This record gives sequence, C-alpha cells and structure tokens, in this order.
Amino acid sequence: MRKRVSFIVIIVFFFAKQVVAQDPYYSQYFMSPMTLNPALIGKGVSDMRVMTNRKSQWWGSGTAAAFTNTSISFEKRLADSKTKDNQLAVGVMLLSDASNSGLLKNNYISLGFAYNLVLDKEKKSLFGVGLSSTYSNRILDQTLFQTQSQFGSMGFNRSIPSYDPINFLNKTYIEVNAGVHYSYEDDNWGLNAGLGIFHASKPNMGAYANTKYSLDSRYSTQLSVFKKYKYGDELHLLSSAQLQGINEVYSMGAMYKLKIPGTYSIDKITIGAWKRFNDAIYPYFGIQSTKWIAGITYDVISSDLSTYYNSVESFEVSFAWQFTSKSKPKEQSHSRVIIY
Repeated sequence: MRKRVSFIVIIVFFFAKQVVAQDPYYSQYFMSPMTLNPALIGKGVSDMRVMTNRKSQWWGSGTAAAFTNTSISFEKRLADSKTKDNQLAVGVMLLSDASNSGLLKNNYISLGFAYNLVLDKEKKSLFGVGLSSTYSNRILDQTLFQTQSQFGSMGFNRSIPSYDPINFLNKTYIEVNAGVHYSYEDDNWGLNAGLGIFHASKPNMGAYANTKYSLDSRYSTQLSVFKKYKYGDELHLLSSAQLQGINEVYSMGAMYKLKIPGTYSIDKITIGAWKRFNDAIYPYFGIQSTKWIAGITYDVISSDLSTYYNSVESFEVSFAWQFTSKSKPKEQSHSRVIIY
C-alpha cells in the first residue's frame, strides 16, 4: 500500500508542478492586456471596456478537456488631466485555468492601475506605468484521481474506494506584478513596446504545509508596428516573448484590417496569422465595429507533441466591448477598441 501511495503522490505532484510552473498563455494575447502587461490597463479606453477570452487547448489529444482557460476583465478610465490626454485607469480581471477535466484548477483575481503620460505637444507619444496585485487559489480535486486500486478488468472505476490516503492542500497566495509601456501614433503609422513582470514576489507553491516551491517570475515583452493606408485599412506586425523559468514562448505574426466602406454595423474585417516558435501556427479572423471586436484562432500544433497523438489543436475565441456611460459624452480618440 505504501509503495502504491508513494507512486501516486510522486506522479500527481510532478504533474501539478509542471502545469503550475507556467502561466496560462493566450494565442490572442493582444486581447488580454492584464495578463500581458499591467501598464496596458486602460490603454485605448475612452471610458470603459470589457474583454473576455476562452481557450480550449490540446482538445484533440484524447484527454477530455486537457486544458481550458477563461478570463474576463473590466477596465475603467478614472481621471484625466485638464487637456484630457494623460490617462489614469483601473482594471479588474477574473481568470480560471483548469486541466484534465478539472482535476487541477487555478483561479485568479487581479486588481491593477495604470497611468499613461503624454510626452509631446503633438500628443503622439505616450509612456505608461502599471501595477497590479493578484490573489490566486489552486485546487486539486482528489475525487477525480484514478489510483491503482480502482483499476479492474473494465478499466478504472472511481466508484470503487481507493483506500489511498492522498492529502493535498488547496494553495492560496497574493503576488505583485508591474510593467511599463511606450506607444507612438501619427496619421501614417505607429508602434507599441512594453515590458511586464509577473510573480515578482515569487510566491510559495508547495503542495504540502511544510514544502516550499517558489513560482518563477514571468517576463513579458511586446513589440508591434502598424501602417495606416488610404480609406482606413491597416497592416499590423506583432511579436511577443514570455520567459518564465525554463519555459520560453516566442510569437510573431501579422494581421491586415480591411475597412468596410459606408456606414454599417461591421466597421472592419481582420485576417492574420501567427507562429509560436517550436510550438504551433495559427490563423486569426476578426470582425469589429466602432465599439466591439470579436476574434477567433485555431492552433495547429507543430511541435513534437503532435507525434504523440493523432490530432492536437487549440481553439480560442475573444470578445471586447468598449462603451461610454450615459453621463459622459462620447469622446473621439485615435485609440482602438483593443491594444495592438
């Protein structure tokens, strides 16, 4: 019995350590500013904005609901200078990350602030700083474990008592994140560059009361440039790097935003493609109005993982809505519904 229990504990602890060691990562990272860089909170928001993402990862791997990530955020522009150029904004985000049909869950609640300062008289350059704090809760659902004693001639049967005294603690911790961001935009082109750090305090992630495992800090960099064309079309070139311990995620892609002539509910259609190096390639399709944008991506895994299963893909949808309160007049701004 002791040998069997030790084996199960080692396997589950190894699995939990590997999964938690890397933060959830969205293919449409540009649609989740609070997981990318705290300095992006409120960037491009005239009054208020709601954003949500849903990702189902590796659903073709043969494991039911291998990884699922869901987030929703709310950002509010709080105050301006007298010229209404400098921006102070607050953001709140809820994020849930589950694996193996909910065997391991991580829930996050984040609160952050960012301030963007105009650097020139032409109001083309902005420099932003941001700070956020996250409350995290990790849950291991022992009712979903499959132990050796539950295996029979018909496979695993969870209704059979395991008699294995597995005891893991639900883990909670609070951490601090920070970031900086610079942007430039004129009538013809623009750029965005930023750097964020997450888990700066390296919280303890030990699975037992007397164990210690520090979560590695994650460094996030973003760089993008865009070109404006006649009649409202735009070409965007984007890149991102996420560095966390031994995990490195590099992405590079492009998208073209086609302006729909006339006055319609749909303002632009976007087509793009990304490459996540040593991992996947994925196309992007989006539609947007002056107030909202919706996007979809389909990841095709190109790494060695694809050789272990017949089909391994990831599917992600996103939606953002920017709106103005009735008491505040609508404001024309060169900023977009989302940040690029």
